[in-house]
Amino acid sequence: MSLTDVSRRLVLADAVRAEGGEWTTKRVDRTYRSAGLSVPHRKTWRDDLEHLTRDGVLTRHDAPNRRYYTRKDDAR
Repeated sequence: MSLTDVSRRLVLADAVRAEGGEWTTKRVDRTYRSAGLSVPHRKTWRDDLEHLTRDGVLTRHDAPNRRYYTRKDDAR
């Protein structure tokens, strides 16, 4: 894992902790853009969400035709 990956995921983890709510790939894209990061691939956004899930920051929710994540302490 590169320093860029770590830095990007720290930006996302900080936003998740500060904002809470439901996290989708679209929200990750908006978060990265507002932080001035150029991360154009949906796969990267999805991988970052899964990485934070493995790290215990997020909980994954699978609904019909929809996947989203919430902060571990906000898990439903």
